[in-house]
Amino acid sequence: MSISKLTLLVSVFSIILFSGCSTVPLEPKGISDKAKEFNLPANGDAGLYVYRDSFVGQALKKDVWVDNKCLGETAADVFFYKNIKGNTEHKVSTESEFSPNDLTLKTESGKNYFVRQYIKWVYLLVVQVWK
Repeated sequence: MSISKLTLLVSVFSIILFSGCSTVPLEPKGISDKAKEFNLPANGDAGLYVYRDSFVGQALKKDVWVDNKCLGETAADVFFYKNIKGNTEHKVSTESEFSPNDLTLKTESGKNYFVRQYIKWVYLLVVQVWK
């Protein structure tokens, strides 16, 4: 077996073995359950949910920023909720291996917004492993 095939085999085995092992600090169940009621925000605010439910990259943790302030570090099947100012533009950002990713979100008061973060398997990296 060649070194490149052995490296690929070890890499695939490691991904399978360690996927889903990532943990982040969680709020108590009562706070999480309250956020999952999806109540509409009041007082000129908007609600922002950032969630991650992707299967690929479960062991990876990624920072999420709202208006240049760190909201937290995501992992598989984790969500964040934050009250943000309504009728305003907000920047939601996350990191990747190649560059930062920014989303500009124009909010309206009294509404909830849902932003899904997902990890993509990059085909070019796979191709390079197979060479």
